[in-house]
Amino acid sequence: MKKLNHVMVIFTKIAEVCYWVVCGFMIVMTAMVASGHSSMLRIVSDIDATTEHLDSGSFSIWITDMSQVQAVGRAYIIFFITVLIVSALMAMVFRNVHLSLKTAEGRTKFSSGETPFQPDIVRMVREIGIFLIAIPVVEFIMSIIGRIAIGPYAEISTSFNGVMIGLIVLCLSQFFAYGAQLQEDSDGLV
Repeated sequence: MKKLNHVMVIFTKIAEVCYWVVCGFMIVMTAMVASGHSSMLRIVSDIDATTEHLDSGSFSIWITDMSQVQAVGRAYIIFFITVLIVSALMAMVFRNVHLSLKTAEGRTKFSSGETPFQPDIVRMVREIGIFLIAIPVVEFIMSIIGRIAIGPYAEISTSFNGVMIGLIVLCLSQFFAYGAQLQEDSDGLV
């Protein structure tokens, strides 16, 4: 079990850093489009000024009329900002998983021993659930903003699968809270 935890500690840190790097790329790509340099997108990605379908997992924009240059630019900006926010939320998910694993091993300054039943872990697991629920909510809000900004020149879709996963994690946080309470009660008896 310790080997798995060690591997996961490394994996979650790598995933967190990768998501922060994606955030940086999204800022650069948004700036390129906003400044009118869409042709330079090809330098940092496989997207160029003629890409009709932008897809990032559960959020996608299909540009139906590429002749509407302003609508295309707005579609790219909406897409890049959405990916930026979602990537930041995912980075925070992996950050919290990383810290939870290290805290459960007693390897953080705020750890209270080698147990998963600690108030800080309960808080971090709850935050993971909130971040996972926030992802489809952000995508939905951005799809509404996109529909207003782009108009009839694009189709936007999103998925709400993350809401169920987030709710499950929130329920698990309640089990951790109960375990932390039992841990505290048993420590008081000894």
